[in-house]
Amino acid sequence: MASLKKRNKYYSIVFATRIDGKQIKKTYALGTKYKKIAEQKKLKYEKLYQKGEINPFDDDWNLQDYEKYEQLEGTSFTSPVLNSLLKKFLNEKTNVTEKTKTAYRQVITQFMEQVGYSMPVRKVDAGDIRKFCLRPDLANASKNNYYIHLKSFFNWMIEEEFLDENPCDKVAVPKTRDNFVDKIIDEKDLKLIIQKFHAYQKKHRETGAIQGYEQMQFWFVPLITLAFYTGLRRKEIIQLRWQHVFLEERFIRVTDTKNGSERVVPIFDPLYEELTRWRDFLGLPDKGLVFPSPKSTTDMEIALTGGTITKRFKFYATEEAGLKKSINFHGLRHSCATFLLRIGFNAIEAKNMLGHKSLEVTNKYVHLVPEDLLRTAGRTGMITKG
Repeated sequence: MASLKKRNKYYSIVFATRIDGKQIKKTYALGTKYKKIAEQKKLKYEKLYQKGEINPFDDDWNLQDYEKYEQLEGTSFTSPVLNSLLKKFLNEKTNVTEKTKTAYRQVITQFMEQVGYSMPVRKVDAGDIRKFCLRPDLANASKNNYYIHLKSFFNWMIEEEFLDENPCDKVAVPKTRDNFVDKIIDEKDLKLIIQKFHAYQKKHRETGAIQGYEQMQFWFVPLITLAFYTGLRRKEIIQLRWQHVFLEERFIRVTDTKNGSERVVPIFDPLYEELTRWRDFLGLPDKGLVFPSPKSTTDMEIALTGGTITKRFKFYATEEAGLKKSINFHGLRHSCATFLLRIGFNAIEAKNMLGHKSLEVTNKYVHLVPEDLLRTAGRTGMITKG
């Protein structure tokens, strides 16, 4: 007979027998935290054991190997199980970054925790997808994110001929509302944030509340100026090095990108002034991080943390400058997109500068520049002043 054991939320099946009067137990992880699934597996393996089709006490027997392919009831077909395909899928995703692979791994692993690691892929249906992706505790953006990752996984299975159709195709996920407008600032807002930063620093230095070099946050102004005028992602800014900043030539070469493709961004006048001052402040370095942490030493270079940058920007933008609570650091990238379109860059130029994977992403910002549309309408005579 067999029993179930739960440890750290996950179930295992425990086989027990007596050999020469001594009790022997063998435990195998079932890869699920759902009791119903665990009980179904327990019943299945008990029957197989009783029929003599498996021997869990054989040192060469392994439940995971046994479940790698499962015979589908009533057919002559075998179906690979989910867990056996995950590693192969990730290995073949050579066109994405490690960060994207990690996101796939996390979503698919969570899905397997729901339906079971040893679930045959041909038994996954639309109901399983709905139960996982459309949970009421998830925001619409998360629902879409989970759905997109699973759909890609199952599309790959179709390409590999493990499946004939994608169970995700029968599931409708709610559309997400673009809320870029709630996170965007303009040059006027940027100047206000910088002004409030200087005022806050001056006030608290005079009272003695700010004393140390680390608390003075000298990096703040040049960093957010760079973020606004280049649209670089936070990670790209953190890892940016002086070797890739060409001040005299007025461009920055971005090498460590999300999609793995290098790009070049121009250095506009306001950014040129800030970066020049910042480089002078640091002692005219020609290599190393552009924004090293104040904790760095001559022997050890330390990068600023993303959390520090995000929290400081949020504080000065919303608490000190009084801007909308929805404003965040990533919004500076959205702000750059609308800024570029507003000053005359076309969508393709903005796409290349921001490193968007497709023009469709950049086009989401076009409707946020209404004055450009109104200007065109006026030029064509479709709107006349009263």
